[in-house]
Amino acid sequence: NFQYMEEKNIKMALNDNKAGMEGLDRDKINKIIMESSKGSKFYENEVKREQQVNQRIDKMMLQKEQITEQHLKKAQAQVARMVVELEKRRDLTRVIVHVDMDAFYAAVEMRDCPELKDKPMAVGSMSMLSTSNYHARKYGVRAAMPGFIAKKLCPNLVIVPTNFDKYRAVSSEIREIFADYDPNFMPMSLDEAYLDFTEHLEKRQSWPDSLRTHHYRNNELPQETTPDVTDLSPVLFDDSPSSFLCCEDAGSAFEIFGTSVEEAVREMRFRIEQKTLLTASAGIAPNMMLAKVCSDKNKPNGQYRLPSTREAVMEFVCNLPVRKVSGIGKVSEKLLNALGISSCSHLGQKMALLSLLFSETAWHHFLQVSLGLGSAFIPRHEERKSMSTERTFKEMSAAEEQLSLCRELCEDLANDLKKEGLKGKTVTLKLKNVNFEVKTRALTLSYPVATADEIFAVAKDLLKTERDNESPQPLRLRLMGVRISAFVSSDEKQPLQKSIVGFLNPGKAELGPSHKEIPQKTTLEEPQQSFFQKARAKRLQLQAAAASSRQEDSSGISSPLFLDARNCAASDEPDNDGACGASTSTSDGIGLSCPVCFRRVETADLAVFNRHIDQCLSESSAQKPSQHLEEGDGREAKRAELSAEERSLGSTSAETASSVNGNHSKSSSLVCPICLLTQDSDDLILFNRHVDLCLNQGVLHKLQSETRSPINPPSAPNSKALGKTKR
Repeated sequence: NFQYMEEKNIKMALNDNKAGMEGLDRDKINKIIMESSKGSKFYENEVKREQQVNQRIDKMMLQKEQITEQHLKKAQAQVARMVVELEKRRDLTRVIVHVDMDAFYAAVEMRDCPELKDKPMAVGSMSMLSTSNYHARKYGVRAAMPGFIAKKLCPNLVIVPTNFDKYRAVSSEIREIFADYDPNFMPMSLDEAYLDFTEHLEKRQSWPDSLRTHHYRNNELPQETTPDVTDLSPVLFDDSPSSFLCCEDAGSAFEIFGTSVEEAVREMRFRIEQKTLLTASAGIAPNMMLAKVCSDKNKPNGQYRLPSTREAVMEFVCNLPVRKVSGIGKVSEKLLNALGISSCSHLGQKMALLSLLFSETAWHHFLQVSLGLGSAFIPRHEERKSMSTERTFKEMSAAEEQLSLCRELCEDLANDLKKEGLKGKTVTLKLKNVNFEVKTRALTLSYPVATADEIFAVAKDLLKTERDNESPQPLRLRLMGVRISAFVSSDEKQPLQKSIVGFLNPGKAELGPSHKEIPQKTTLEEPQQSFFQKARAKRLQLQAAAASSRQEDSSGISSPLFLDARNCAASDEPDNDGACGASTSTSDGIGLSCPVCFRRVETADLAVFNRHIDQCLSESSAQKPSQHLEEGDGREAKRAELSAEERSLGSTSAETASSVNGNHSKSSSLVCPICLLTQDSDDLILFNRHVDLCLNQGVLHKLQSETRSPINPPSAPNSKALGKTKR
C-alpha cells in the first residue's frame, strides 16, 4: 500500500537531524526518496520494519487505554522518588568535551583531491553512503543513505570509494593531539571522541605563555576574508579557530591561547586543523550526554559550551528535541511522538505514563534525559564493555572476498586492542544481508584473545556457520562487523598465582604486560636445579630440623603439616641456608625443565613437554635395573615405611594435597619422582598424596613421635617397587 506508506512512513522519510541539512524542502525530498526506492530491497525492508513499528504503537496505545488514575498516581510517586535520588547524584564538577570531525571521510578526500572541494560529493558506493560533504547535504544527501537514492536527489553527486587505511592514518594523527589533553580519552570512532578536560585545566592555570603558544602551518597567517555561510566547505573554513586571534611577526605567525576551557578547546581544534588541514567541532558540558548534543550546536567548525549550573542545564534541555539525544533513535522517536512527546520537556511531564508503558531501562534513560543527567566520568579501558569495527560495502557473495574482508576487520580490531592493552573472551560477528536483515553470531571462549590471528580464527568459523546455513544459496552480504567484549579484569591480566609453565620454567617470573622481563645471569659454577631437586633439598632441610627438634622441649608443632613444595620451587629468593632457594640458571631460549631426567627441553609446547616426561618415566626401569636390584631391600623397607605413613595420615593428606597439573596417559604407570616407586593406581589424587608424603617424611616422623593416641589406619593403595618387579 504505497499511499499508506507515504502517509505513515517516517523511517524511510528524510532524516534531517544532521548539520548542514536545516531548512530543506522535506516534502519534495521525501517524494523523491519514495519514488526512487520503490520496488528495491531497501524499500521492502523499510516497509517491513515500518509495519513492525506501527504494530508496537498499536499495542502501546491499547496498554495506555487500560491505565487508570490510580496507576498514574502510584507511578508518579515512584518517579518523584527517583528524581530525588538522581538529583542527589548530579555532578557539575567535571568538564567533559565531545569532539567530532566535520564530514570526516569526505573532508579527507577533498583535502587530497582539491577539485572535489566545490562539488557535491559523498564517500561510499551506490549501495550505501558513509558520509557526504556539506554541498551534498543541501540536496538531502546524507550518511546511511543508498547511493542510488542520493543520485536521484543530486544527479551531479560525485561518489568516492572508501579508503579506510587513509582515514585510520589521519585519525592516528588526531588522537595524538587528544592524548595531550586527556591521555585516557575515549574514542567512539575514527572521527569522534570524549575527553575529560578537568585535570588539564587545573594544570593549565599555571602554564607560561610558551606552553600555550602554537604556530601556524608553514608560518602563514589565514587570509582575512568574509565567510559565506551559504557555501560552507568542511576544509579550511574561513571562520576556523586560527582566525579568532593571531600574533603577527615578520618572521613567524603564531597564536597564544588563554587558560579557560573555551581557549583550551579552541587550541586543540587549532592544532588539529594545522596538522591535518581538517576542522573539528566540539561541545563542552558537565556530562557526556550534554557534551555530545553541544558538539552539534555550532557545526561545522565550531564549539559550544554549556555552563555548569543546574539552571543552565535545565533551560538547555527544556526545548531540546528528543531526536537530538544520543540513545533515542528513529523508532523511539516515533513511539514518543505517538504519545505527544517531541521535546525533552515533554518527557518530564509524562514520565509517569512512560514508566508504565516502557521497560525500566528505557524510562530510566528518559528520566535522566529530561533532567539533563549523564555520565560525568569517561569510562577507562578496564571499564569498557566492548570494542568493534564494521564495514558497509556493495553486495558481496564470494566466500574468498568475505574471508578477506573478515581478516581485514580482525586486523583493524587487533590494532585497536593493542593500543588500549585489552583482551576479550567474546567474539561477535555482525552481518547484514542484501535484504537489510541484520544477524549477529557470538562465541565466548575460556581464554582472552587480542591478536588478529586469534580473533580471525573465531570470526571465520562464525562466518562459515552462517554460510552453511544459507547453503546451497550464496551468502549475500552488504555489511560485516567484528566485536570483542567480555574484557578480562586486571586480576586476570596479571594473575597472582603462577601457572604450570611458571613452575616448570624456574627463574622466570610471569609478569604482566606492563613489566619487562629481567634476564638472569647464567653461571657455570651453579648447575641448574629442577622443581624436584629443590623439593628434595627442602625435605632434607626439614628432616634435619625435625631431628634437632626432638631433643628440645616440643610444646607445639612449629612446622606445617604439609609443605607446598611447588611454592618452594617457585620462590625467587633463596632461603638463608641456600637449600630450597638455590640460585637457578636459565638460558635465554624458551624451555622447560623435566622433573624426571632434570634436562631442559627446548620447547614451549606443553604437549611436547608431556610426551618427553612420559618417555622418561617409561625408560626409567630399563635404564636402571641393576640399581634397583642392589637397592631392592632398601626400597622394600622404604615402601613399607611409606605405606604405614600413608595409612596413618591418608585421610588428612587427601584433603590438603595439591594437584599437579599435567597430561599422563592412563595406560602407563605412575612413577614417584622422589622414591622411584611405581604406583598401581592411575588416580592422580592418590599419586599426589604419595608424592606429598615422600616430600614431607621429616614432618611426618616428628608428628608421629609426638602423637600419643593411636590412629586406625585406613587401607592404602598398593605400590610395588621397580626393583621387586625385576626380581
